[in-house]
Amino acid sequence: MPVHFNSFIAEEKEQLKTKLYSDIVTKYTDQADDIFVTDDKTKITMTSYFKDIHTKSEIGKVVITLLVRTDCIEIVDTDIVLLTDSKIKLHFEEKLKESSEANEYYVVYDLAQERHFIIETVNRYTINDELEERDQEVYLSAFPFKLDIFENEKEMNKSLGLGKEINIPGIGKSPISFSSRMLADGRIMGGIKEPCSFIIGQAKDFLAVEVDIAGNILKFKIIYLETGVGIMPVVVSDENFDLHKLKQDALIVMFADIKADFKR
Repeated sequence: MPVHFNSFIAEEKEQLKTKLYSDIVTKYTDQADDIFVTDDKTKITMTSYFKDIHTKSEIGKVVITLLVRTDCIEIVDTDIVLLTDSKIKLHFEEKLKESSEANEYYVVYDLAQERHFIIETVNRYTINDELEERDQEVYLSAFPFKLDIFENEKEMNKSLGLGKEINIPGIGKSPISFSSRMLADGRIMGGIKEPCSFIIGQAKDFLAVEVDIAGNILKFKIIYLETGVGIMPVVVSDENFDLHKLKQDALIVMFADIKADFKR
């Protein structure tokens, strides 16, 4: 996937998106906070951190991946991710066909509950081993493209057409509903063609930030969402999503791209 500007920059601000991407490539390939080079010297990862202008705390980073060709150095991927201290061990079940040199997509599941969902890797080349059918610790952050907010599970399930009781043989009457900690393959849940995840979680906290990314001042919110795999930071903008019901403990239902970063 390209840089997920649509989560935190208004859809109509195409000029800003173009300028931001150009400035990121120009500035952060010239000078980065951290540079990683693979042993065979064919892949380079350049990382630049950005801070909240007011608190001076680091909240995210830009990761640029370059491939060293025989005749040139080529930029193949640019990512923006949020920083988090929450590390989760996932089982990388299947590498998806949409994967490329630029990025890799996997169906993964958490070892505790086996919730299956889709992630996109960041800092992939810092991990030398094959990932498929192996366990790996990662840091997750989410970039939604569709998002709804509900006060409670009853409101959520009613809005989604669920909550009605049906008779299940051997069990009796039971309501069909979504869990407030649900994670799933977004392609199955929403009929979406691109790799993504369907996520339900509870907003434990949120804050408004103002950041400088490659000389561009951006304002957005970060929701710290309690999910089935722990607290996950989520990037949102008032310009793209209806956030008037956002409050502590509200339920968030969203389709999002989940970035799985191998390096804190």
